[in-house]
Amino acid sequence: MADPTTAVRDVEQRYDEAWQRGDLDGILACLHPAAVLVSPRDEVARGHREIRAVLGRLLIGEAAGSCHESTIDRVEFVTDDVAVVDGRARVTGVARSLGGEAAVVVHGFTDVLVRSDERWVISQIRAHGLHSPER
Repeated sequence: MADPTTAVRDVEQRYDEAWQRGDLDGILACLHPAAVLVSPRDEVARGHREIRAVLGRLLIGEAAGSCHESTIDRVEFVTDDVAVVDGRARVTGVARSLGGEAAVVVHGFTDVLVRSDERWVISQIRAHGLHSPER
């Protein structure tokens, strides 16, 4: 079995890679079926169905074709099967699909990952501090 810290980081990387591809199913594969997403705009979605609706609107709308890059600042294990990840996400190319100049959006995040059936998945995503940095 892989080192738990590496396994947790790999889930975050797969999430980013799926976002880059616009692969909603790939994103959902990184999430627990009962996951909770709190967006940077405080929109709350519970479970795959609601999260699919929220992220689907983004990936075909203002975030279509965007690049999601996570920087992990800290991984802390609460138990052998629960990890808390703090980091920052940088989304470049936001609003390109709306015909305007592509923006860069940065937000912090705290994810809770759980080991379920010997695989790590994200059970909570809490994004916060939405802002657009200088280009």
